[in-house]
Amino acid sequence: MAREKRRNEAIQTFLGKRYRIFFIFVKLCTTCAEPKVKQRDFEQSVVKKEHTLIFLTGFSGSGKSTIGPLLANSLGYEFVDLDQSIEQRTGKTITRIFAENGEKFFRDLELHTLKGLIEQNNLVISLGGGVLENDQSYALIQKSGTLVYLKSPSKTLARRLCNKTDRPLLKGEKGRKLSREEIEDKITKILAKREPRYTSAEITVETDVKRIGSTVEELTRKIERYVRNASATTGDQESKGKM
Repeated sequence: MAREKRRNEAIQTFLGKRYRIFFIFVKLCTTCAEPKVKQRDFEQSVVKKEHTLIFLTGFSGSGKSTIGPLLANSLGYEFVDLDQSIEQRTGKTITRIFAENGEKFFRDLELHTLKGLIEQNNLVISLGGGVLENDQSYALIQKSGTLVYLKSPSKTLARRLCNKTDRPLLKGEKGRKLSREEIEDKITKILAKREPRYTSAEITVETDVKRIGSTVEELTRKIERYVRNASATTGDQESKGKM
């Protein structure tokens, strides 16, 4: 009896070791595969959400913060202001971030915040005027949603911005307040640099020729038409791929 008991205990010990080794092996395999699975899931989610994210771009003063909430309401989406999101996360104003940490640090913050937002659905996202200058942010926006350019001429932008104090790129040396003419000249130079990426947007609307309500209605029609056509094209391509 004692010999049989010892034999049974030895078998259980042996099997226990085998099971532990097996479970460790399975865990290692799962851990190794996890990054690839997450990356694949992320890529698939981006494709699925391609037309549920609307990005509003344009120079400061072009109407993104005013038009954005109205457009979101018209589409049945939620509105997010990227600059406000950054300020809430950091507890600092954009002006203070620029002054204390510099523009490059701020652009990295923008990119990090964008990566979090594109995991959501049905958003109208107001972008800061210089977001598209960051290559990584620009590429992320292009593949994640529909880019809409709110366009206004330099003269109109200067008139809207001449009394603003929270636009760090529109200040002179040591924070000196610029005249309207100086602001217009600076806007013209910055626009010349940004315009190629602004005009790469799928939809462009001028925001200085109509009332806000009419602009929102025009944008809603254009976005719905674009998304409808883009979705139909995607469906046709998927059908051809299955043939």
